[in-house]
Amino acid sequence: MTGRKGAADADEAASLAAGRAAGYCSAPRPGGGGRCTRPPGIHSDGDHVDYYNGRKKPTDAEGYRWPQ
Repeated sequence: MTGRKGAADADEAASLAAGRAAGYCSAPRPGGGGRCTRPPGIHSDGDHVDYYNGRKKPTDAEGYRWPQ
């Protein structure tokens, strides 16, 4: 039996793989709540950005942003 830690690690790996397959960097946001939705390697300003989660209002262009 893998246990909760093993299952959580497997879920995390599957989530990362799915994000990468969809064309996202998919780096998790520290503290949770989002993943980088920029293409891998496109961090010209040095930040990860989640364009879907963390927006304060629907018209915001991006949500969470955190340093690489």
